[in-house]
Amino acid sequence: MDITVPTNLPAGDRRTIAVAFPSVLAPLVLVDRDGDVWRQVGVTRFGEPHMVCESPSDPAEVSPGEGDPWTPKAIRAWFSPVRTLGGAA
Repeated sequence: MDITVPTNLPAGDRRTIAVAFPSVLAPLVLVDRDGDVWRQVGVTRFGEPHMVCESPSDPAEVSPGEGDPWTPKAIRAWFSPVRTLGGAA
């Protein structure tokens, strides 16, 4: 049997048909070392994911979020280790 010859394909028209999928990305969700969940709420002006933690475990960490936006890089620097909600980041 020669694997370079397609014998299991039906005879007839063998065109490749391009199928377009919508470019909707799932928002990023991270969990830090304290178990706080960070959710993506948009992107920064530089194109990085803008993250928020709506209910931190330490009440002293609650703020209006008016400074620099949190990005995954900043979250990893401050609250490492960080993982995605489904596994390792």
